[in-house]
Order: sequence, then structure tokens, then C-alpha cells
Amino acid sequence: MTLIQQLLGGGLLLALVVAVVAAVRKSRAAARSATAAAETREQLDLAQRAVAARDEEARHLAEARLPGLLLAWQSGSRSPEDGGNLLHPGSAVTPSGAACQSVIEQARTMLEQADTRAEGTARNAVQATTRSLQILGYEFQVNVSNLIKSVDDQELLAQLMPVDHLASQLLRRLQVVAVLTGMWPGRSREAAPLLSVARSGLGRIKDYERVQVPASLPYYVDGTAVEPLALLLAELMDNAARHSAPQTPVQILVREVHNGLTIEIHDAGAGMTPEVQLRAEQLLNSEGKVRLTDLGTPAGFGLAGAGALCHRYGFRVLLDQQLSQGGGCRAVVVVPRNLLVAAPDPLTQPAPPVSEFATAPSTVAPQPPVGDSGPVDPVDRGPDGLPQRRRTPRTPRPQQTSPASQPPGASAGAAMANFARGTQSIHRPDPEEHTP
Repeated sequence: MTLIQQLLGGGLLLALVVAVVAAVRKSRAAARSATAAAETREQLDLAQRAVAARDEEARHLAEARLPGLLLAWQSGSRSPEDGGNLLHPGSAVTPSGAACQSVIEQARTMLEQADTRAEGTARNAVQATTRSLQILGYEFQVNVSNLIKSVDDQELLAQLMPVDHLASQLLRRLQVVAVLTGMWPGRSREAAPLLSVARSGLGRIKDYERVQVPASLPYYVDGTAVEPLALLLAELMDNAARHSAPQTPVQILVREVHNGLTIEIHDAGAGMTPEVQLRAEQLLNSEGKVRLTDLGTPAGFGLAGAGALCHRYGFRVLLDQQLSQGGGCRAVVVVPRNLLVAAPDPLTQPAPPVSEFATAPSTVAPQPPVGDSGPVDPVDRGPDGLPQRRRTPRTPRPQQTSPASQPPGASAGAAMANFARGTQSIHRPDPEEHTP
């Protein structure tokens, strides 16, 4: 082989090596380019998915979460879960997810503030209206009662007594509304027999003739609980009578239990649906958290007021439909033992004071308790145990010098109204204590 041939062979070999190296480098560059292009496409896909998720989250916030939060608050819910969750839970760590959650929290805070202002405004308005109406109602009832005492015409008495009874029902409903707003319900200075308390509540409802109260009860209620218990029983008896047929009785049974007393109210109505019973139990066990703005339209104050009384004074009310003796509903009021007192000893007790709770449903309507109005005169009891009015025989008078008796003047109830205003201002609750 000549030198030229060797040089040509070496050159060809070198060219081949260079070509192979170039091909390898090109292949590697192409692979790197393909990898970079794939990574770029993947990053682009991730960015597009992130943008789509952010758009979906914003749409979900506007179309579902905020409307759901508003709807929940309108229906009375105050749960932290109101407003739902993020559509993509993983986006919670992203700025857009945190922003969406911040919008929900800010909306919830604004709703709470607006609701608090609305509730406070409603309570103040209802308190002012109720206070003025109570005073007018007391004046009206005192005037009617004085008129009843002053007339001798039996026909006129028969017409006046239903008016007096209507006034007692009106005052009871005003009192329940007042209790719901945190106002003072009124208290008795003295302990009272449970029978008088039950009859006091009975005298404040419309269908009192259908309610069967025991003829005698050997229990006494502490003075601080007399008026609240009478008001609570009145609401439950009225509820039982209104939700049962007019010809059916409402039976009251009292049992002594380990922790106090139970007062059972049995009606013969159609009972309650599960939804109605659940709502009633929520109101009765509201722990004083019932809001006026959540009572619905039309607002139902009775059971809500009963729940407020239970929370404030320690009563409990249970509902069931299995053990009702009338086949309807049974409401059980549990009176704790600390609200009961021993019966006074008749040998050591002075003459009993005029009771402010011995009211006659068919004659003189119950008067407001001490702190709301003055006491009423005692009345006789009939064979059925209910109070009855009996006209006092009049002593014949000589016809010479004594002037004819005059009916009460137009200001007969002024002292009662002034007393009611004064006691309400003294016993008005601390606004901070009843802040919603």
C-alpha cells in the first residue's frame, strides 16, 4: 500500500468518525429538544388547567357558594359550613383559592353584623311597643274590673265579663312577646299554691271551659316562679286547646317525681308531623337563643316564649305523642324541686294576703302580677273548682241623707298605669344581659 493510499484510508476513517460524532450529537440535541418541547407542553397544560380551575372556582363562588350562604342565613342557619366548600380542595393553598375563601368569610361577617343590627332594632321596637301596649291594657282591664264591681245589672255583668277575659288574653300575649325580647315577666312576692298558679294560667286562655284541672293539689310554688310558671302553663294549655277539636277535653295531671314535679297537659288533637314536632322541640329547647327575625311569617310567639321561660327559670318541657291519654299530644312541664316550697302552717300563718293569681276565667280576668300591676280581689269557687263571682248582698240604706253611689271616674286606672310604668322602669333588664 502506498503512502497516498494510506492517507486516503486515514482520511476516510477520520471523516467517518466525524460523521458519527456529528450524528450522535444531532441525535442528542434532537432528544433534548423533544424533551424540552414535552416539558413545555406539560407546563402549558398545567397552566391551562390552573386557569380553568380558577375560572371554575370563581364561577362556583358566584353561582353556588354566595347564594347558598345567603339562603342559609335567610332560613335561620348560622352554621360555619354555610356557603359550602371549594370546588377544588387542592386550590385552597393557591392565591385564588385563598381569595375565594376570604370572600365567603367577609360575606359571613357582614351578614352577622347586619343580622345583629336587625335583631337589635327589632327587639328595641318590639320592647317599646309592648311596654306601651301593656300599660294601656292594664288600664283597660282595671277600668273594666272596677266597672264589673260597681254594677248590679246581671245582664250588663254577663256582657262585661267576656270583655275582661279578652283583656287578660291580650295581656298574656303581650307578656309572652315581652319575655322573648328579654323583658321582666313579673314575679310574685309570696309563694302560691300550684292550683292557684294553674288556674291563673287557665284564666288567660280562650277555651278554658275544656281544660280539666285537678280539684286540689298539695304543692306550693316559690314566689319567683309563680308568674313565669302560670304564663308557661297558659301557653301550653292554649296550644293544646287550639290544636284539638272544640268538643274534646284538655286534661291536666300532676305527678311528683324525684327531681320535682311534672305537669302533664294531654289533648285529643291530631298530633304533630315529625317536622312540626322537631320545630316545636327546637323552640322549647332554644336556651334563650330564639331571634325575633327567625320566627317566620306569621311569627309564632307561644312556643318560643315558653322556651325562653324554660331557659330563664329552669323549667323543662317535653313533647310526645305515644303516651297522650287523649290520643293527641302530651306536653310535660318539669318543675325542679328548688322552685317548690313547703306548704305554710295554718296555725302559725296570719290571714292569707289577697292572691294576685286567684282569677276567674268566666268572671274577672287575671290581673298582672306585682311588678306589672296590682292584685285582684279573691273570689269564690264553684263545685267544679273554678272561681265564680257572687254578688255581695247589699245592706238597705235609709232614703234620707246619703248620696247615691257614683261609678268610677275616667281616671280609675291611672294609679295602676303609673304603678306599671314605675315598676317596669325599675325592673327593666340590663340591655347587655339580653344582647342577641
